[in-house]
Amino acid sequence: MMMHMARTTVDVDERALEAARAALGTKGLSATVNAALREAARRRALAEFDVVRDIDGTPHEVERNRAERS
Repeated sequence: MMMHMARTTVDVDERALEAARAALGTKGLSATVNAALREAARRRALAEFDVVRDIDGTPHEVERNRAERS
């Protein structure tokens, strides 16, 4: 999978960065920020996961329900 990266300038809370590095086991600003962004997206997906809707439905029902949430 090809990743698209954007170079940008941001102000970073250094205490939060250090806490995130420790929690994520990353080194460096970019690695930590990217890992934190992926983790936030993963948590959102898990929060929106519905066992009945996403597992117990037919493949067509699951796809339709996911499309409706997007």
